[in-house]
Amino acid sequence: MTFKQAITLRNIMIILCICMAGLLVSKGLRIEDKLRMVQEAERLYAAGDLIAAERLYRQAADNFSVHYKEEQIAGRLTELAPITAIRSGLDTLVRISADQLVTKDFAGFMESYASLLSLKAKYFVSGGPYEAFYRRLSEESGISAQLTGGFRQFKDQFLAELAAGGSGEDTGEPYKWNLLLIPDAYYGDADTKTELLAAGFRSHDIARLKVLAAAGSFQPMLDSALSMKEAYDSHGYQASWVQEQAEGSARIIIEKDLDGDNTAAFASHAVMYRNYAAAAGLDAGSSKLLASIERSTSKLLSSAARLVRNGQFAEAIQLYSSLTPLQDTSADIAAAQLAWNTAEPVRLLPGGDEEGKYVFVASVSGRYGAKVAVAGVDGSGMLHYAYLQEDGVVSTQTGGVIPESGRLSGVSFDDQLAAAAGVPVVVIRGGRDDGRTDFMAYQIKPEGISMLFSFAGDSYELQAEDASLLVTNADTGDGVSGETGVYTLSDGGYQFTGIMQTVPPVISAADLELHPYTDVTMNAEIYIDNSGRSVGIADGRYLLLQGNAGFVTGTAVITGQYQNRYAYAGTETGEQYMPVFTINSLESVGSTAADAGTDMNMDPELSTNPGAETDLNPAPEDTGEQTDTNAEANAGAGSN
Repeated sequence: MTFKQAITLRNIMIILCICMAGLLVSKGLRIEDKLRMVQEAERLYAAGDLIAAERLYRQAADNFSVHYKEEQIAGRLTELAPITAIRSGLDTLVRISADQLVTKDFAGFMESYASLLSLKAKYFVSGGPYEAFYRRLSEESGISAQLTGGFRQFKDQFLAELAAGGSGEDTGEPYKWNLLLIPDAYYGDADTKTELLAAGFRSHDIARLKVLAAAGSFQPMLDSALSMKEAYDSHGYQASWVQEQAEGSARIIIEKDLDGDNTAAFASHAVMYRNYAAAAGLDAGSSKLLASIERSTSKLLSSAARLVRNGQFAEAIQLYSSLTPLQDTSADIAAAQLAWNTAEPVRLLPGGDEEGKYVFVASVSGRYGAKVAVAGVDGSGMLHYAYLQEDGVVSTQTGGVIPESGRLSGVSFDDQLAAAAGVPVVVIRGGRDDGRTDFMAYQIKPEGISMLFSFAGDSYELQAEDASLLVTNADTGDGVSGETGVYTLSDGGYQFTGIMQTVPPVISAADLELHPYTDVTMNAEIYIDNSGRSVGIADGRYLLLQGNAGFVTGTAVITGQYQNRYAYAGTETGEQYMPVFTINSLESVGSTAADAGTDMNMDPELSTNPGAETDLNPAPEDTGEQTDTNAEANAGAGSN
């Protein structure tokens, strides 16, 4: 018979009836179980065995084969809900913690332990209504044994890892804090835990610090010690051995630096330890090494000062410099350099430390805005200048080659000339066959070195009133000895302007330009023009009078100088361009005092165009002489 033949309506009905009968039997059995569970639960409840009753009530509630005493079952479960919560919580913790032990999830395991403590705090209250229920259910669950075994497993693992010191960048530090988290009870008691962990921690920490110190890793060793201390502090744990070991290792290294006279290494290591101590909250009272560093530093500074006093400047500066990281020795270095430069100023000059490089050297201290200034002529005859500034910076300048440098006899600074020039002035002296001395002066300007004068004579003297120079026995080029030459400042340098006369000669005004910058005497008729200027008529020539002219009119004998200057002044025929004569003295001959700006003989229109001195200085037509093209402008001449 084929399958198609077997599939008939009758056969199908038979199969369905069989299935239905099986289902009815199964449901009947489940109905019987529920009825039996409810009856047994009621009996246990009445007998006071609430834990067993709660289990049967839960099973009956989960049996949906028949609707039987559902309200009664729900009421009982509500009443026994704490037992249900305890049983469910413990079962869950047992299951989860077992998985955590397999995966070595310590953090999760600690969370499970915390959950157990929370559950226990809620229901395992001494004298509470659920104390007995919790104790019995806890024993049945086996949670205590599982936690004990789990913590023992983790403890052994962490202690082993700590002893190994971790691997690679893993220093073993995390294992410390995991070990601290394990409750005291799982070590036996608090004292046992403290003793065991202190031994493990100390061994681990000291070994790690010693390895770093032995490798010469001074800063990493201190960093590691500080990191350990901060980590212990954050966990509320006291580990005194960390500081003891760090200081001991640091002391050995620093003492080795001092014994080897390696001051730079000492300073570097001392600074590192100071920084570590500050970060760790240590002071001289809690760290003997800090006090030792201070004593050693003071001794080294005293040694450097002694070297300066003994003239060993290079050694002193090197020692001060090596101590700079540890203490600000910039002032000491500057003082040593100043002492060295003062004792050997030639060092400031280019190549000044080369023996015999400079033939002549002159120096001054505390002048010209410098701590030390020095000038020198080297073997090639070239002039050099250098000065040490207040901030310790050395500046140098180089001039040209000195003429006839092979006959030089000395170099010096001239303070009087410097005061007049406003910059340092170096005077160089040289010998001559005629017995005179060659004098060459150079101005040290910021933009460079330039010559101030060059002449020959026995000596020179600066005149305070006009900054001119009088040179005794001057070589003026006329072959005459014993003359006193007069040199005046013009265009930044001194030029020969004449021979000093003891009695000013009387000259004609027509020859005035032949005696520039020389005292001369003339007879003149003086009047005041409409602009209040004194004008003299000498030998038919007009002169604008300045200096000690006053307001005198009439005939007078005037003594003074023509200094290559011209200006406009009023005359009977109008404004005229005339020489300026600077009066040193005036002797009136029948003169009278006159008011400034008043002259009855002058045309009033002459005051409408007051003259001013000019730089043009054309030669007067009556003399035919050329005048100085750099004449000053309008000195002392006013205008309305």
